[in-house]
Amino acid sequence: MDQREGYRRFLSWQCRLRKLSMRELGGRPTGGMTAGVYSVKGGEEQSRMNFLILRRDLETRTTELRHIVRKTPDSREWLKNGLRLLAERHYHEEDQFVDELTALFGLESSLGYALVKAGECRLKFAEKSVAYEFDFDVVSLDREDPLFQATYWHNHLFNPALPGEVHVLRFSPRL
Repeated sequence: MDQREGYRRFLSWQCRLRKLSMRELGGRPTGGMTAGVYSVKGGEEQSRMNFLILRRDLETRTTELRHIVRKTPDSREWLKNGLRLLAERHYHEEDQFVDELTALFGLESSLGYALVKAGECRLKFAEKSVAYEFDFDVVSLDREDPLFQATYWHNHLFNPALPGEVHVLRFSPRL
């Protein structure tokens, strides 16, 4: 199987894991939704991180998530309404996801800084008998970037204490 086909299968697998997470785990990530971070040259795992997969229509979904958060100060309502949205509609159309992944970091994150400085990494995802690994180019996103906004509002839904100032990195697969 070529890299592109393998990556599409990876995204389908991620959709299945995330549907399960939303429906049965209250949005908590499963092991396969996190990745080990490695140098593209090999070596030991540097860290583990959570990533988002993003839909092609991300601006529409971002607007919905932002509305859920801004509608009420009650973060329990955010979670309830956000889980409903994500479980019912978000992950069902596997072909509607872009190739890029994103991850959110605090301003003081040494890992985020190291990834941007390196400009690349290898990510390894695994759960039970399923495993995928790909090399990625890594860049920091501007706050106005739609991928940044989608990542911020998705994360804010699950973390009401999320600070207003964060870094969002884009991981573009080398396919």
